[in-house]
Amino acid sequence: MATRSGDAFQDLCTMFGLMTLVWAWCENTLAATIGVINENAGPIKGYPEPPVSLKKRIQCFKIALRDIPVLKPFQEEGRALAKRFGELSVRRNQLVHGAAWQIEQGRFQSVGIRVKGGQNVLEDHSFDEADAVRLNGEITELQDQAAAFLLKVAGLFS
Repeated sequence: MATRSGDAFQDLCTMFGLMTLVWAWCENTLAATIGVINENAGPIKGYPEPPVSLKKRIQCFKIALRDIPVLKPFQEEGRALAKRFGELSVRRNQLVHGAAWQIEQGRFQSVGIRVKGGQNVLEDHSFDEADAVRLNGEITELQDQAAAFLLKVAGLFS
């Protein structure tokens, strides 16, 4: 964060807002990649319609990498990208989908309700401002990687 407000909670909210915007770019880039693949080399097995959830997008992307021969040169890179989406989504969800409050200067507590095994489960997560800053940087890197991958895939069909 370049400029701080002096209020740690306000700064955290700004960071979450930025994280949400950049994450949307990541997911849209993954959706666009799937769209390019499907339009030019599809259909992708098991996905007659574009997937909406991130979990389904990652599954669809992995199937495309596995089953579509023209993508073979990009399988390793694509699988690493899919794995990174999964890893960062878990960490992002802990921060963004929890109810957070400041417990001390620069340190926060977040509680969220998740559904596991058909039951509501309370998840408690403690983090500090540096965790949010670090995660935001990693999500930005993911977007750069996803965009570069999209350009490679699009280049196959141009």
